[in-house]
Amino acid sequence: MSETSLKITVAGIRGENNLSLLPATALKFAEIFGTIMKKGTIILGTDTRLSTLPFKSAVIAGLSATGCNIIDIGVVATPTTQIMVKKLKAQGGIMITASHNPIQWNGLKFICDKGIFFDEEQMQEIFDLYDSYNLNLKECSTNEEFVNKKAIDYADVRSLGTISSYSTAAEEHIDHLLKFVNVDLIKKSKLKVVIDSCNGAGAVLNPILFKKLGIEFTNINSSPDGKFTRGPEPLPENITLLREKVLEEKADIGFAQDADADRLAIVNEKGQSIGEDYTLVLVMKYLLERHPNPAGKIVATNLSTTKAFDDVAEMYKTKVVKTKIGEVNVSKVLLQKDAIVGGEGNGGVIIPEIGLGRDSFAGIAFMLEYMAKTKMSVSEIVNTVPRYEVVKTSKKLSSQKEVAGILDLVKSKFSGETMDTQDGVKVIFKDSWLHVRASNTEPIVRYFAEAKSKDIAQSLINQVF
Repeated sequence: MSETSLKITVAGIRGENNLSLLPATALKFAEIFGTIMKKGTIILGTDTRLSTLPFKSAVIAGLSATGCNIIDIGVVATPTTQIMVKKLKAQGGIMITASHNPIQWNGLKFICDKGIFFDEEQMQEIFDLYDSYNLNLKECSTNEEFVNKKAIDYADVRSLGTISSYSTAAEEHIDHLLKFVNVDLIKKSKLKVVIDSCNGAGAVLNPILFKKLGIEFTNINSSPDGKFTRGPEPLPENITLLREKVLEEKADIGFAQDADADRLAIVNEKGQSIGEDYTLVLVMKYLLERHPNPAGKIVATNLSTTKAFDDVAEMYKTKVVKTKIGEVNVSKVLLQKDAIVGGEGNGGVIIPEIGLGRDSFAGIAFMLEYMAKTKMSVSEIVNTVPRYEVVKTSKKLSSQKEVAGILDLVKSKFSGETMDTQDGVKVIFKDSWLHVRASNTEPIVRYFAEAKSKDIAQSLINQVF
């Protein structure tokens, strides 16, 4: 599958506007989702992308045609939509977003009644219905013939779905998460913040959050217009303006989000990016520190997250559960009652008592509380956890069949070492690890390695690349 092809994965569907992803494609998936939801109530949220209108219109048409009642919560973050599915007791939700992908992309994320994304089994049902939809469409010569195939459960004209607007979802999300935060402590701290909202959904929610926290903040890329002035992924190379602004404003901390505000990167008081992995590690450390009895409780992350996560968990004697790549896999573990925190090493923090999706606003609030309580700078806090260096690369293959041979090579090369094979092969050493896995969307094998130095991490990859 090429870079411009439609990507259909466990994370939903994504593609380039009016190239690989058409409004007609979104209509098909909305009809399929509506059929699966059996005329239930669906929460619909969007980020700020320029192509929102055609895709939103198509989704509304598909859901209404299948008898689903739609609650339109407007421009919000992905975690807002997840939280509102639970709060409003809906049967499911759709978030129109391409997350961290470039400006020309858009997509759909499918949410179940638990407020988490569809898992592999549920997405497979969507895939199967999509294939059936396209096959039936090709075989049928009339609309009536297609409808009679019953692949899509279209509603009678008397039971078409309705749509209603719900304008307070963003504020309700912030009010909900602040129930778990020491707001008074943060207000007294007088911390100074710069936030890079990426011209995305964060531009809507950040002013609500910081005003309720009583925090002085500078908001850059703050217009919720989808006109991204930087790459939406909050990588160090994409957030140079934030790093400069932190120094210029003499701020205590800088935050950067992606377009749908589920990922969070942190810049320290010196204008340095600390690495997205460490967003999760530091928030986790603070939550374990303030927990009355973390020993034996569960924390969860995916296989490619930094070993510092494990090291911190060990400090507090918590149980680490590692999952396959994909937010939903972590979310399902966090449904267990003893789970305290989880997330992914891409800056995705999940706090189950707030919601079961990656939530940058929860990450911001708890990081500020951590600083307010300890009176430590970001640099000082980072120095309380072990540091590792990560190397990432990938190899394009001519077909997916070559993947098995590469994974067998990794197993053979490191025979006798501790391995986790639930998602490719991860080889685990005392102070380092190597993870080799196939991409979910194209014939590519991805190589991740982490060690105390980049040279050691690179040497691990070199042995099997």
